[in-house]
Amino acid sequence: MWTEKVDLHSHSHHSDGLWSPREMAQRACDSGVKVWSLTDHDTIAGWDEAELACNEIGIRFIPGVEITCGVEINSETNKSSSWHLLAYFPEGASDEFHSWISIVSDSRVPRMLSMLSALKDLGIQISIEDVEKYAEGTITRPHLARAMIEKGVVNSIQEAFDKWIGDDCPAFRERPLPSIEEAVKIVKKSGGITSLAHPKHYGITTQELVERVKELGIDCLEAVHNSHPDSYRWELMNQGFPISVGSDSHGTDYRPSPGKMPASINHLHSYFRP
Repeated sequence: MWTEKVDLHSHSHHSDGLWSPREMAQRACDSGVKVWSLTDHDTIAGWDEAELACNEIGIRFIPGVEITCGVEINSETNKSSSWHLLAYFPEGASDEFHSWISIVSDSRVPRMLSMLSALKDLGIQISIEDVEKYAEGTITRPHLARAMIEKGVVNSIQEAFDKWIGDDCPAFRERPLPSIEEAVKIVKKSGGITSLAHPKHYGITTQELVERVKELGIDCLEAVHNSHPDSYRWELMNQGFPISVGSDSHGTDYRPSPGKMPASINHLHSYFRP
């Protein structure tokens, strides 16, 4: 049996999405979603607004966050500067987790300043204030890309990443990241559920990926992600491992709203089932 009523991966303007948590909750509802999670990058700032909106419109809200972690296994085919862990908190997160994720989020500011300095050395003058006006919370590279568009440096976010601020580009700078192992431990200590986000992005064979996920104690694989072909989704569903499902909607033209993500109910982690 399949469902399109679950979407556990969305972003608001508290990270790199375009809209408020309330707007994203409404978009999820309008798409037929009944179980929804806001998973902004390294911040939980949108939880209260999202939960209030979901209570008002009658859908179930699961507090979530997408944690940026260090690369777990290097790939010969996919160069990635980070792996992403989705964390969900059925009963809410502990004060210890709140403090921990704040430290992870705060590390983005010095990294952004370093990238702005690199751009300045390359003849591109953009201030931190130029970037901050696009951010409601966590400051991210897409916010910088929007500032670059405003300044006439590039014509699109994609061009900014391709030429200047993407991984291995001239103005890219790394930041200190927690390991997957560290993130899993702090989430589990707070009673949370973990899922490895968009696993195909990391360029690891399914066998190697599943073995490592088991070793790390991760609860699920985000088998159903909008970037994954059906063949890969089915391959992951048949690993005897619970799955999660996520549109990864940022409110942009490419994926404007959560929802419309078919997932097998029997394969979904039991807590996420509608």
